[in-house]
Parts: sequence; structure tokens; C-alpha cells
Amino acid sequence: MMPPMSEGREHSRGARWRRVAGAVLRRALSPRSVAGAAGLVATGFIASRLLGLLRSVAIADAFGTEAELGAYFVAFRVPDLVFQLLAGAALASAFIPVFSRVVLDEGEDEGWRLASSVLNLISLATFVLAAIAFVLAPLVVPLLAPGLGEESGRADELHALAVELTRVMLLSPLMFGISGMLTGILNGRQHFLAPAIAPLLYNLGIILGAVVLAEHWGVHGLAWGVVIGSLGHLVVQVPALWAVGMRWRPSLGAASAGVREVLRLMGPRVIGLAAAQVNLVVVMFFASFVSDEAISAVNFAFLVMLLPVGVVGMAISTAAFPTLANLGAEEDYEGLGSAIDGTLRMILFLTVPASAGLVLLADPTVRLLLQRGA
Repeated sequence: MMPPMSEGREHSRGARWRRVAGAVLRRALSPRSVAGAAGLVATGFIASRLLGLLRSVAIADAFGTEAELGAYFVAFRVPDLVFQLLAGAALASAFIPVFSRVVLDEGEDEGWRLASSVLNLISLATFVLAAIAFVLAPLVVPLLAPGLGEESGRADELHALAVELTRVMLLSPLMFGISGMLTGILNGRQHFLAPAIAPLLYNLGIILGAVVLAEHWGVHGLAWGVVIGSLGHLVVQVPALWAVGMRWRPSLGAASAGVREVLRLMGPRVIGLAAAQVNLVVVMFFASFVSDEAISAVNFAFLVMLLPVGVVGMAISTAAFPTLANLGAEEDYEGLGSAIDGTLRMILFLTVPASAGLVLLADPTVRLLLQRGA
């Protein structure tokens, strides 16, 4: 029995799309393409980390380790936690493999439908969680650093300042929620330039806050620098999104299999990120009882400690992950295993000596970067 004509056309169209997608995928998986992507992402991450160092220098120069900066670091934890739980690396790592599989199996139109649904859901969830955090900030913020201001007798003043800064910076996860999703979409389409530029603009926004706005508004200027930087992180990726053919739809699609799979895959990664955030919160909690300056000192130490992760680990993994996702979608498990093995070896080869260097040269490194203020 012959299939209906419309069904035959759909089958022909699907087969044609799979041939085209297969050709594109083979080109994307070529060693030259992967190496180029890794080089581009690595360059972006190195530039971002260098600007991140300059950001730390600018903040230390403007504020040293004074108590007001401690209030800023306490306030920063709340919006950062909102972002990490809903739209950080967990979202990208869950979305890219599902997006790649849907595009290959069901076509580009269904891939954009999935992207729109996840983008809308994440934006809505981020807005709701940020609104809750805004209302509960006077209750939550003092719990993060109960010892803030105790040494100087300014506990009420500094906690109130931290609440104000938290509410300002809660604008940033709203923009990061969208821009983080855009990064996942662009990386899934093998487009790495705009996502590599975005962190540069974020750091530039904070530097602007520390160097220019803080002159007039004090630590509030630094908080507004975070907001400006997150806006730049979002805006720079929008033109690239339309360039790769994104078609947005005003639909949540919460019942679709693809959306459910993305949310399911996010779960374990969110737990891992939450554990890292809890670790930093616990350290900050106890640092607040040491002195008003200890919170700032601990945060500066974390920034220096994470340099090898950002420059090497994140650069390589970000460039490699779309390729790994495509290999999984193609069910090339032998190639997937080989790619994972090579990626891990490269990360270890570079991060182990970098970490050892930081341990051995910790004192001169910190003095070089932060001695002007901190």
C-alpha cells in the first residue's frame, strides 16, 4: 500500500534535511573546525580572565578590603546563586545535547521550537525566583554573613547596605538567564564568537563601575556596574542569534519531551553547582566572624584560585562540549569516548602545572595583582 502523498513529502523532506545536517555535522566535527573553535573560545576566555584580573585590581584599588566591599561581596552571592541554579552552566550542558539531537532527528524547526520553550521557561522561572529573593532579601542576606559589621559596631548599617546592593544586582540574573540560554543555543550551532565576547563586556561593565561610577556612588556604583555588564553580556549575543536563524515562539511547551529531558538533565548539574555555591557561602559565613575585611580577602583569594579553571578548563570544555553532544546524537560512542579521553588529558596537562604554579607563587601573585588596594 502506497503512503499518502503528504506523508511521502514529509519523509522526503526529512531525509533531505538529515543528509544536509549530516554534511554540516561532518564539517563541524573535522579536526580543523574543532581546533579553530577551541582556539577561539580559549582566546575569549583568556581575554576574559585577564579582564577579570584587571577587574579585581580595579576593585581592590577603589575599595581595598574595607567593610563596604564586604557588603558588596555578600550581596553578590544572592543574585549569583539565582543565576547558577537556573541559567548557569547547568542549562547549557543540559540543553546543547538535546538541541543537537532534536535538530538531527526532527529538523531545524523543531529545534527552534525547543529552544524557544526552554528560553521562555527559564526566563519566567528566573523572574519569579529573583522577585522572591528581592522580597526576602532583608531576611536572607544577614544569614549569609551574620558577623558582618560586628567588629566595627556597624552591623545594622552594613546589613542594610548589603540588602540594597542585593536588590540592585538582582537585575543581573534576569539578563543572565536569557544570555546564558543564548550562549547554549549559539554553541549548539557551532557559533563561538559572540559567546566568547560576552564575558569581556561583563567584566568591562564591572570595571566601569569600579573606576567611574564608584567615584560618584561608592559601592552602589560597583553594583550598577554588574548590571551594566550583564546587559552587555546579553545584547552582544542577540545579533548572532538571528544570524544563525533563531525563530522565537511565545510558547512554554512544558509538556514536550525535549523540554522535560532538558530539565531532567539539569538536575544533577544544578546539585553540583549548588554544592560549589554552598562551599563559598559557608566560607564567607565564617569569614564574617573574623573581621569586616576577611570577606573581601576570601573573595579575592577565590578569584585568583579559579584562574586555571577559567583560562584552561572552561575554555577547552566549552569548545569541546558541542562536538561531544553531536557525537552522542550520532551514536558514535567510540568516537565520543576517544574525544572525552583526549579532552580530559588536555585539561589535566594544562591545569595541574598551572595550579602548582599558583601554589608555589601564591604570595608574589597576590601582591602583584592586589597590593595597590587589598
